[in-house]
Amino acid sequence: MKIKFNPGQIKHNPSAAFDIFRSKITRNLKNKEEIPQKAFYAELGTIGDAFVAQNNLQTMNNKSNQFAEFLVSKGCNNLAGIVYSFLIKINKNNPEEVEKLATKALAIAKRHHDPVHIMARANDLRNIYKKTEPGSDRLLKILYTERRALVDICNNYNGSKNRFRTGETEMKPVEKYEILLGMVKLDIAQIIKKQNRTEALTEITEAYELLKKHNITKFLSDAKNLLTELQSGK
Repeated sequence: MKIKFNPGQIKHNPSAAFDIFRSKITRNLKNKEEIPQKAFYAELGTIGDAFVAQNNLQTMNNKSNQFAEFLVSKGCNNLAGIVYSFLIKINKNNPEEVEKLATKALAIAKRHHDPVHIMARANDLRNIYKKTEPGSDRLLKILYTERRALVDICNNYNGSKNRFRTGETEMKPVEKYEILLGMVKLDIAQIIKKQNRTEALTEITEAYELLKKHNITKFLSDAKNLLTELQSGK
């Protein structure tokens, strides 16, 4: 079943439009009708943009959070994940809100064994924790989560693509995930170099090779310096 909507009406009254959108999705679920994810994301995005234009993002957050929890309760984790992903995007200047949203979305991605969304949400949290609590156990834990997801993607790209179901974007080329894996391994090595030199050396060696392979000069010098430091035993 197609999801039709009127962008002009949404722009005029996004709050009413959201209520209509939720009612429409609820009705489709009750009737067990298919909900196209790209259409779902398109209408959600149009409504969200209208709230932002009216400087009323908090209302969008409140309504969408409740909607996402409803979708989870109905077993529609893919749609709930789309809602959280969109909220993360439009709340990018609000780290506290992004942290809450990303944590919920990460739990959904883990339940679906979806490495692409696990990686994306872990990366959201990594960017926050690097600023708010650098070197912390919480940052290290999320780095390991992101690393596992990236290794899964890089080692089984086609399998990860099959599990990547979303109306938002397409998967990036595998090279992009290899670069990100190198950056994550660099971060891990920097944190653990004192308490676990052996593991840190393994991580930084692999990080250096990945960053060198793709000529990521911005981080390559940091990787090389840490690799030299660990190899020298200083």
